[in-house]
Amino acid sequence: MRQGIGHPTVLLIEEEPLVGLVLGDTLAEAGYEVAGPVTSQAEALAWLARTGPGLTAPDLAVLDLPLRDGDGRRLARVLRASGVPFLVHADDARDATACAELSAAPRLIKPAWHRDLVLVLGQLAREACP
Repeated sequence: MRQGIGHPTVLLIEEEPLVGLVLGDTLAEAGYEVAGPVTSQAEALAWLARTGPGLTAPDLAVLDLPLRDGDGRRLARVLRASGVPFLVHADDARDATACAELSAAPRLIKPAWHRDLVLVLGQLAREACP
C-alpha cells in the first residue's frame, strides 16, 4: 500500500453512473478509499496525471470496459507503467484483449458478484505488497 497508514485507494472507472455509485459503496464498505467513480478513459487519465507531489496515486484500480471514449489500451498502459494493479470489469471477455496489459489483468465479466470484485482486489493488493 502506497500510503503506509490507512486503507488502499481504488480508482474506480465505470461509465454507468448508477453502477459506479453502487460499486463505490461496496468498495467503501470493504474498507477501501474510493477515488471516483470516473466515467471515461479521458477523465481517469486526467485524474492520474494530477497525482504526484501532494496527491497520492491509487493503490489499485477497477477498469470498466468498453468505455465510450476508448478501448482502455492507453489507460491500461498508464496504470501498468505507474505500478497500479488493476482488474478489468468488462461487459464481454473480448473487451479485455485489446493489448497485452489488458490481457494480463484479472477480469470479471458483468454482472459480477460484488464480493468477487472485493476478493480479486484484495488478492491484487496482497500481491502488490507481499
